[in-house]
Amino acid sequence: MNKLLLASCALGFLGVASLANAAEVAGRVMTTDPASNTIVMEDGTVLQLPENQTVEGLAPGTEIIVTFDEQDGKNMVTGIKPAS
Repeated sequence: MNKLLLASCALGFLGVASLANAAEVAGRVMTTDPASNTIVMEDGTVLQLPENQTVEGLAPGTEIIVTFDEQDGKNMVTGIKPAS
């Protein structure tokens, strides 16, 4: 019983730790680069899209909210939505 409780707590902490790494940025797209599949926001934040997404349709000046995780020194996008 104690081992099960300990394992459940450990998994819970891992879940919280992964959420703690997530970040969000809201603002306007300054530029996109289809060759590197990146977005540069007006504040200078560089965001890397995963291989299964492209920067097509994200024009400079578009206001978006981006959720991302830092992985291997890159801001890897996990979600994009239009800013309200």
